[in-house]
Amino acid sequence: MRPAPKFVERTTGPRGGTGETAPLLVLLHGIGADENDLFPLARAFDPRFRVVSLRAPHRYSGGWAWFHIDLLPGGRVIPDTDQARETLADFVRWVEVAPTRLGTDPKRTFLLGFSQGAMMALGVLRAMPERLAGVVALSGRDPAALVDHPASPDAVARVPLLIAHGTLDDVLPVENGRQARDAFSELSRDFTYHEFAIGHAIGDDELAVVASWLAAHL
Repeated sequence: MRPAPKFVERTTGPRGGTGETAPLLVLLHGIGADENDLFPLARAFDPRFRVVSLRAPHRYSGGWAWFHIDLLPGGRVIPDTDQARETLADFVRWVEVAPTRLGTDPKRTFLLGFSQGAMMALGVLRAMPERLAGVVALSGRDPAALVDHPASPDAVARVPLLIAHGTLDDVLPVENGRQARDAFSELSRDFTYHEFAIGHAIGDDELAVVASWLAAHL
């Protein structure tokens, strides 16, 4: 197995001294953004978290992407499947070693992804759920076709999952969120789904729901 890759990252926290080993929250941005995009959200989350915001590895339209995609009218997405599988495998290895490198609790690693980052988060959930304590997938879609060797349904089912999507999203229409909902709602033992009257963004009400959900699952 290849060694774990390095991603450009921004890190903050934990902001409170509780004496316990900090949980880890990894932020995964959408296509065309970078590690700075979601980083300001860290202040909205439980201060016990060590928060790491990663930069995707591939250049894309003035920013970065986890893998190249073509967005077609009507929200149809055509991914570079080979690149997506390679990046997902790299990120899985990063997640495996991150708690040791960052000094966080290996039993409390959470992923929060937006758009293409949500696909990455759900991809790790499908591929390596045993390393995760929870997943938040915002304005994304189910990447099942990008996972070469999925974990057992029972292993996926034990990981708490929050999926949310904007009903006004004109980049990845809400049908993508509903498809992900349908794929996981009967599988996951701790599943939450929300829709918000917003576009392809993270609104204040949505952020409050996410922050509350994360705190409740620590």
